[in-house]
Amino acid sequence: MEDNLQKIPQWYAFVTRPRHEKKVKQYLDMAGIDNYLPLKKTLSQWKDRKKWVELPIFSCYIFSHIEYVRRYDVLKAPSVVRIVGFEAKPTPVKDDEISGIKNILESKHDLAVVDGFLAGDRVRLRNGPLAGMEGLFVEYRNRKWFVIYITALSKSVLVDIESNYVEKIPS
Repeated sequence: MEDNLQKIPQWYAFVTRPRHEKKVKQYLDMAGIDNYLPLKKTLSQWKDRKKWVELPIFSCYIFSHIEYVRRYDVLKAPSVVRIVGFEAKPTPVKDDEISGIKNILESKHDLAVVDGFLAGDRVRLRNGPLAGMEGLFVEYRNRKWFVIYITALSKSVLVDIESNYVEKIPS
């Protein structure tokens, strides 16, 4: 049974060296390894100019959709430090968490990524491009946010959303 699970592709998170996420993505693309690097357009300012750049929403992380037995193909990539896991076992990232990140980035809503889990009511989005997604509704920095928690990374993705877009999920 466990051997069959090792042959089913799942999402895994990998830690990269700081500011090497795009280089790792380029290497994995060239190697034909399915990967996902969530990027957000950000206006960066230097002393002499401003420029729009795409930055990873999770600093030092990249996701790869691979069979468990192929994890070493990613680990041997330059600038990959380790696979994310608990108790010395790699921990898969849920498909719906990856889909949630993709949907959030496509929706063009403001977002913030914070460490740890934020407590709040479980909610479901009723309408809009994110309709049907479930998560938490919280207040953070005097604003209301819809939160998806990425378990394997211990990070929360916060999406700026109006409270009339959500409905409480009964306990």
